[in-house]
Amino acid sequence: MTVRGAEYISSQYLWVDARVTGAAVPEVGVVEHKIAGPWAASHEVHAHIVPSESVSGRWDVAIRSTLDGATETLVELDGLHTAESIYRTVHRDVMTAARIEEWTRLHAALVDCGGVRVAIAGHSGAGKTTLALALALRGAQLHADEGIFIRGEDAVGLPRRIHVKAGTFDVLPEISSRELLHLPYEPPVWTLDPTTLPTPPDIVAGVRGIDVLVILAGWSDTTRVAPMPTALALQSLAEQSALWSDDHRLTLRNIAALLSTTACFSLTRQHLDSGIAAIEDLVASCVTRSI
Repeated sequence: MTVRGAEYISSQYLWVDARVTGAAVPEVGVVEHKIAGPWAASHEVHAHIVPSESVSGRWDVAIRSTLDGATETLVELDGLHTAESIYRTVHRDVMTAARIEEWTRLHAALVDCGGVRVAIAGHSGAGKTTLALALALRGAQLHADEGIFIRGEDAVGLPRRIHVKAGTFDVLPEISSRELLHLPYEPPVWTLDPTTLPTPPDIVAGVRGIDVLVILAGWSDTTRVAPMPTALALQSLAEQSALWSDDHRLTLRNIAALLSTTACFSLTRQHLDSGIAAIEDLVASCVTRSI
């Protein structure tokens, strides 16, 4: 294992810059992505990794946050837990900074399809990442596969590596030919830097309103797209956002502002291809209305 004294990971997470120095641990690559931030970060998480002196093949890591001034030292971690510890601190600080700046997180993916911004929301395991990734392979810009921050009518994706589960390779086999980082979970997970996709995310278009909001309603024998009443959409989004925010008034205010200007639909899918077609039809209808 190579030990480096200089910084070897530097990634932007909206309000927080993540910086890693010291020993190069393969799994810690999950922290690294090359999405450019839409603004200069005000905070930093710095992690320094050294080999454990007491256990071979393990790591000690000191993690310092400039947001709260705290330093945490963890010892004798394997590679996966080293990566998790660093990423957990980064994610915590991003959420704290978002609350300070009055942004609300939605559990959703964010893609720009030919100038139309589409948010794809749904519970964990609903297929947001696979659907967003399929659109990205067709030329869409994938800004986020798991988290969006909204404030008023503006939205910005939470930058990170896309997390790919084993089943994704069955429906999107072309992903297997790309450069992937394996994380030894059970079941395993692979991660992919979105800047390596056909159309990398555009920093200029990073922060703007959402044109179409699609809430995934599950799978069925037929594919159905239906306008979603504002009250139901508000309830669905608020229930997911409540997991990351204890400021429910702010959450409801930001979601209400989003829904006041954004067309919202529920999508029941027969299979992945029908879901892609449904999104592309919605995008085409937005383009037609704007002409």
